[in-house]
Amino acid sequence: MEATARSHLDPRQRYHGLDALRAFAMLLGVVLHVALYFQTSEGDAIWPIRDIERSELAGPLVLVIHIFRMPLFFMMAGFFAAMILERRGSMRFIGNRTLRIGVPFVIGWFILFPIVKFSFIFAMIHEGNPDVSESISTAASMLVYSGAWTDPVPMHLWFLYYLLILYAAVLGCGLLVQAITPLRRTWDAATNFIITSRWRLPVLIAATFGLLTTMDMPGADTPVDFIPHLPVLLYYGFFLLVGWALWKHRECVAGLHRGCWLRLLIGFVGLGGSTVLMIAYFLAAYERYGLDSTEARLLYYLTQAAIAITVWILILGSIGAAERIMRRHHPVIRYLVDASYWIYLAHLPLCVFLPALFRTWDVDGTLKMLLMIGLVTTLLLLAWQAILGIVPNRAARRPAAGQA
Repeated sequence: MEATARSHLDPRQRYHGLDALRAFAMLLGVVLHVALYFQTSEGDAIWPIRDIERSELAGPLVLVIHIFRMPLFFMMAGFFAAMILERRGSMRFIGNRTLRIGVPFVIGWFILFPIVKFSFIFAMIHEGNPDVSESISTAASMLVYSGAWTDPVPMHLWFLYYLLILYAAVLGCGLLVQAITPLRRTWDAATNFIITSRWRLPVLIAATFGLLTTMDMPGADTPVDFIPHLPVLLYYGFFLLVGWALWKHRECVAGLHRGCWLRLLIGFVGLGGSTVLMIAYFLAAYERYGLDSTEARLLYYLTQAAIAITVWILILGSIGAAERIMRRHHPVIRYLVDASYWIYLAHLPLCVFLPALFRTWDVDGTLKMLLMIGLVTTLLLLAWQAILGIVPNRAARRPAAGQA
């Protein structure tokens, strides 16, 4: 039955919905990093700057995006990576991933790190000095004095860094699995059970919950340096493997059309509930109301369970809905899909610099946040359009499915 279903699949089929879903996750990076600046909480080590005008929407928005964005990212990365490996073979896969992930990571880091560092220095100086030109000049001097590439961190490019590690691990393990028959049979049986069985959702939720309980705080930890954080690597590696297995059983993608709207509805309700639980935990952690250690631990496990349930219902619902809606090529969506990788790579300096530049603008915090999101996105799209005018190769303008 399964073999029959797969025999009718077009091996060159383009998954417009999954392409759009991945692009949506990339574009949410702009929303996330602008919203961090407008949170009502005080600045922290990761994002030390805040606007004068705060937004009550910003904090929950950050948590909502944090819950499902990266799991979706890694699952889509696994799906499209498996597609490329099957279509092109191991050596061309390595070359493709080096060109599309490795090169942007290395070159992007060396270009972006000093710019992001300058933007943060400017933002912190501009909090106490309203003169823009003086703040820029002082920030530039401090950057030169401290060193443009000192105290390196992966920034938002940790996603690409972890992808490279996971791709290498999957390729290595894949060679081992293919070489040892019992391992291959075990892998085939496990992926078949996880993707196609009626117990799919409980198994995915249980595994995700187990991985989430290794985190320091509710949700998934955010990598802050180049030493891989094993709990995070395993957590997102699981989503990548599920996406990889989904490609093998890609006939199941069409099956997710059924009930997709109900899953999305339940997922959004779960997203709201998970966000409330996360806020409650963080309020307790900052001692705004008292919880003993047992109660705090119980709240932690309850939050992680809610997130595990929400993430999978939302991912499965969004895959079904996206593929159901996006059955064919749409020029505007295609343009945004092609631009999304560029926006992901280049957005962080603007998300730091521009809100800081308009820090003293006396406008409602939520409105200012939305305007900054729109401004950053518009500038990046204009830059993308300029890039298209420079790059002569049409292949560079319209990458094949799964390239990014």
